[in-house]
Amino acid sequence: MQSGQETDDDAGPRIWGGTTLTERREARRTALLEAALDLIGEAGASGVTMRAVCRRANLTDRYFYESFTSRDELLDVLYRQVAEEFLQPMTAFAAADEPSRDRELARILVDKVLADPRKSRLFLVEPYSSTGLGQTTISVMPVFTRLMQDHLFAHIDDPVKRRLAAVTMASGNAGMFSAWLNGSLRATRDEIIDHCVAVITAYRSLYKS
Repeated sequence: MQSGQETDDDAGPRIWGGTTLTERREARRTALLEAALDLIGEAGASGVTMRAVCRRANLTDRYFYESFTSRDELLDVLYRQVAEEFLQPMTAFAAADEPSRDRELARILVDKVLADPRKSRLFLVEPYSSTGLGQTTISVMPVFTRLMQDHLFAHIDDPVKRRLAAVTMASGNAGMFSAWLNGSLRATRDEIIDHCVAVITAYRSLYKS
């Protein structure tokens, strides 16, 4: 490789150290994303810079730009990945129509928030600060409000009221979890779960068909 760059030729992927170029690139990309999560957990998204991420991942800036065009793109990719991790388990239980559904959904959400403080801070706290995540959040959150709208509040016949309930609950929960994570709201896990269930019940009572 005269250029000093890793390449695959027409004969197929080259194996080096037991891995292909594609595998090595993916490993570096994963390391950069994990490094960014660590920095967010320590100082928030404001601490995520190209140089800081490279230092934490023990990679050069050349490898950063191999995966991302900018720091904002890295945050965008990372935020969308974390959002998907929150969405998947919520979708399964939101679609279930059984008496225990609301509490189980609340429990899953709360435990997901507690599982990895780095991811929860990125998803729930950082969008409230000037981190460049505003447009990403705006594009991602409608998926969560649609989940509530189509399942939790499906009994509300008026589409405007159904949408109002979903959007208000989604934004209210985001603010609540943000306060809980930053310590300004002192409540136990069970109290948060009880509150989530109470809010769902309250909206259903407010807009009875």
